[in-house]
Amino acid sequence: MDGIRVVELAAWTFVPAAGAVLAEWGAEVLKIERPDGGDPQRGLIASGLVPGGPDAVNFFIEQPNHGKKSVAINVQHPDGRAAVLKLC
Repeated sequence: MDGIRVVELAAWTFVPAAGAVLAEWGAEVLKIERPDGGDPQRGLIASGLVPGGPDAVNFFIEQPNHGKKSVAINVQHPDGRAAVLKLC
């Protein structure tokens, strides 16, 4: 999939896992996250829902998002929507 760009606006596990597979196959996957914390899975350790300390690796976010580039964009703002459309 070299030369293919995937723009992903998804969270949690299932759709991001599909994006990770596309990245493994060679696509450039751009994960668009909310500016107020990103993918909610990022906060599982800090919230105490997943055990770990300050240096713990959050595998719940790492596994379904490996191989991607990530950026926070507010898609509710017109400038944010325009930026995502430009990426597409």
